[in-house]
Amino acid sequence: MSRKTPPASTSNKHVYYFDLLRTVAVFFVIVIHCTAPHFTSLPVGSRSWLVASFFESISRWAVPIFVMISGALHLSKRRDMKSFFKKNVLKILIILLSWNLIYAIVGLINGSSFSSFIKALIGGHYHLWFLYMLLALYALTPFIKKFIKDPKRLKLFLFISFIFGIALPQLTDVLTLLPSPFSSVGNGLSRALNSFGFGQIIGYGFYYVLGYYLHQKKNETKTIRTLYVTGAIYLVFTFFATWCFSAVKNVPTVIFLKDLTINNALMSAGLFVFAKHHVTKKSTSNLLIRASKYSLGIYVMHALLLENVFVFLPSMPICLSVLVKSILCFFVCLMLTFCLRKIPLLKRIV
Repeated sequence: MSRKTPPASTSNKHVYYFDLLRTVAVFFVIVIHCTAPHFTSLPVGSRSWLVASFFESISRWAVPIFVMISGALHLSKRRDMKSFFKKNVLKILIILLSWNLIYAIVGLINGSSFSSFIKALIGGHYHLWFLYMLLALYALTPFIKKFIKDPKRLKLFLFISFIFGIALPQLTDVLTLLPSPFSSVGNGLSRALNSFGFGQIIGYGFYYVLGYYLHQKKNETKTIRTLYVTGAIYLVFTFFATWCFSAVKNVPTVIFLKDLTINNALMSAGLFVFAKHHVTKKSTSNLLIRASKYSLGIYVMHALLLENVFVFLPSMPICLSVLVKSILCFFVCLMLTFCLRKIPLLKRIV
């Protein structure tokens, strides 16, 4: 028996569960970047490190969810590609180039070399990789839309991209951490994947199409429950697997914290479907809707504040430090984005 779901959105009808997912996801991106320095620097297995590992583990679905929302929106809409590129690709390109310049200038002010300035200007700040990846997916959107029109080819795309973009790369990472001969197999598999040219764009392409697929699909109750259960299981698994592998090697291990992993794919799918079936207009506050509209602005500027403003906050226990910094950074970025949107010359960069 199928559970009733809203009709697939191929028009401009507002989708409220996207608002919730965007807002929560951008907050947890901030949590990741507040936690990362603690995760990489604290002694593995210490109480503070476990707290950092916990925050890392519960946050890593955030970027996949962003990509899934983009796929659900752009692969569903029926519009000409000229309009798509003008509205979306140009918008992202302007934001990317603007913030590359901003972060490069701030780097110079903080004492970086001119060569570092050029590198930042072209390659961007560490978190702006997301915009480069998004531009690549947008460039491929016309071809992806054409290929997945047929339901069988859609499922084929998901299967192939999951195997070569998610499953095999994670298997490679796990094998390389094990003793020989497993590590040798992992290194050989890694070289084979690189030789075939299976880069990260295939993995993020999986999320892009998965978002569209889950948004359109009328899930059966059994499928929904399965996704909930597996998502919850892999949330716990991510924490304990990270702990165990890090303890064995006595160094922080991130192979289960990457976006392109089986555990994060299942977590993201479970959260996406949960929001789809439980979030309504009534359950979505005006603050969530407003914050969702400003999520991209929050994303691009949050690292600037974390690195140049919130470093001056007084020392606190790690749990309190992560929460206080994340909440403060989120709301300050929200207010700054709101203000910048009111300025004609600057509204296009957020």
